[in-house]
Amino acid sequence: MDWENISSIDLVDYIEKEHNKYLEGIMPELSRLTTLILKVHESEHRELSMVHRLYHIIQVDLIQQIFKEQIGIFPLIKMYTKKPSKELLDEMLETIENILPLIDETKELLNELNNITDGYTAPEDGCVTYDNTYEKLAEFESNILKKISLEEDVLFPRLKEELDRY
Repeated sequence: MDWENISSIDLVDYIEKEHNKYLEGIMPELSRLTTLILKVHESEHRELSMVHRLYHIIQVDLIQQIFKEQIGIFPLIKMYTKKPSKELLDEMLETIENILPLIDETKELLNELNNITDGYTAPEDGCVTYDNTYEKLAEFESNILKKISLEEDVLFPRLKEELDRY
């Protein structure tokens, strides 16, 4: 995709469809899976308590980010596209500033989770569920990082550039 030339509305729709909906769907499953492998394998793999903890902190951060996007950024972008105003832009940018610390924390936690799991490599004595959980965590991380990249590298700078026009 030509991210620089895609409209803001199309970019928001893409983020919603390809990232937010995926994340909302996978998070309950990953919560269940990380809890399950913790219960079954923690005695042999002490790092699983940290995997469980990190995943759930990331989940809470993502729920907050997605909610703020769905309520405070994405609808305003659509309104702004139809009827631009500095007030709408200011409101969007304020919400963006509020979620940037959550995004930064998410990236740090994902990095820590990746390190603890040795790049989501399940141990040889792990079961099929262990393998499946780590595969899903790797996909989860990839999806989040793509989403963050689209927001931080394309969407948010575009909105900040709009402010310079006022």
